[in-house]
Amino acid sequence: MTTTILTHADCDGICAGAVALSKFPDAKVFFTKPVSICHDLEHLDSDRIIITDIALTRRDAPRIAKLLGEKKEVLYFDHHILPKTIKEHDITKNVSVFIHEIGKSASELIYKYYQKTIPRERVWIAIYGAIGDYSDDTPFVKEKILNWDRRALFFEVSTIVLGTKNDAFDSYNAKRRIVRTLAMGDNPSDIPGLVKSAKQAVNREFDLYEIIKKKAKISGNIAYTKDLPSFGFRGPSALFAATARNKPLGLYVHKRDRYVDITMRSRRVGLKLNELAEDAAEAVDGSGGGHTEAAGAKIPLGTFKEFLEKLNKMI
Repeated sequence: MTTTILTHADCDGICAGAVALSKFPDAKVFFTKPVSICHDLEHLDSDRIIITDIALTRRDAPRIAKLLGEKKEVLYFDHHILPKTIKEHDITKNVSVFIHEIGKSASELIYKYYQKTIPRERVWIAIYGAIGDYSDDTPFVKEKILNWDRRALFFEVSTIVLGTKNDAFDSYNAKRRIVRTLAMGDNPSDIPGLVKSAKQAVNREFDLYEIIKKKAKISGNIAYTKDLPSFGFRGPSALFAATARNKPLGLYVHKRDRYVDITMRSRRVGLKLNELAEDAAEAVDGSGGGHTEAAGAKIPLGTFKEFLEKLNKMI
């Protein structure tokens, strides 16, 4: 029976994928994104599909829900807010397992489901993913972290989060290697070069702030930077733009061949970035989504100015 794991390429996605791989060691690991999972599902032929840590965009959600019903077996583990274009039942009726809870990391959700059938120490992976996704304040994580040296756990999380920001470990193949390492029971710091890469990333992040202080631009309540060389630092770049210009919302904007990739971060508690990203992107025939605290969008070339105008009106 063939198994494919579809997961996100950030820390929580890597860790959730590693838990799934620990349960299904012969599975293939495939990284995807909210804006591409619909396309990936259309072209994926596997007996068992495990989906974890992937937000659904408002535009693609109805099609994705239908596609799930066309697959042989789907196990779904996620913590993103479901878009208004579908109901939970639209997914549950088409999958074998549906675990969905906002406020908890995908790593925690999938670990709790399989914890009785995988080694106890794989709970480290769940903790790594939760900390990396700022979701470590749950009762489960707070209880489990008491059993281990939290300093060592935070070190390993930093090794994943920062180490994967550099080119040597930013590729999907390198991240698959991390997933396999975790699934086998080893730590991220056991991977040759990853700790060094994390230290280099720390240095680059401090340098990046100095660059953004000089280059960040302002549009109303938004600060943004465009096409910086440190593409792996999209989240910090967006946050630093907001910080440097004292604005509630920061964007990092990266121009690709056929579209514009936008990362959004906020300094203001209460801004629902997933809704801002969805509405502003759809206004220019794009797509967006994510978490309330961290979101992203994909918009057509030539629509960025209109996208900014829509965001400012919503803020």
